[in-house]
Amino acid sequence: MKISTKVRYGMKALVYIADASQNGKLARIKEISESEDISVQYLEQILFKLKNEKIIEGKRGPNGGYKLSVNPEDITLHDLYKILEEEVKVIDCNENNKDKNCTCVEDKCSTMCIWSKLDMAMTKILEDTTLAELIKNKDMI
Repeated sequence: MKISTKVRYGMKALVYIADASQNGKLARIKEISESEDISVQYLEQILFKLKNEKIIEGKRGPNGGYKLSVNPEDITLHDLYKILEEEVKVIDCNENNKDKNCTCVEDKCSTMCIWSKLDMAMTKILEDTTLAELIKNKDMI
């Protein structure tokens, strides 16, 4: 199981934008792209979703760029995950099951199915980790 590239790049871009915002600056897409080694086209897709969810604001023009529109303590990695991924579950027990016949809809699944346990644990970690924490440890992402 891996966190997707889209989510990892989204984290990097948000940390970059948050850092610029804290310094009263706007982050330009080209700067983010070069600094974080993310293609401009891919970054545009990510920033479009973040802007639609009002996590960031964009300003057009020669002095334009992006700034954070939420408090870093108020956005979790799980929020970011839900914005950037189509799949709600971090780990899907049916992911590698060709027949999709896993019975994880049953109540007992959460205590029996390893995939459900992993999903709950990963989701909890993502819910407990804020953008503010990522900013403090930006060299670790």
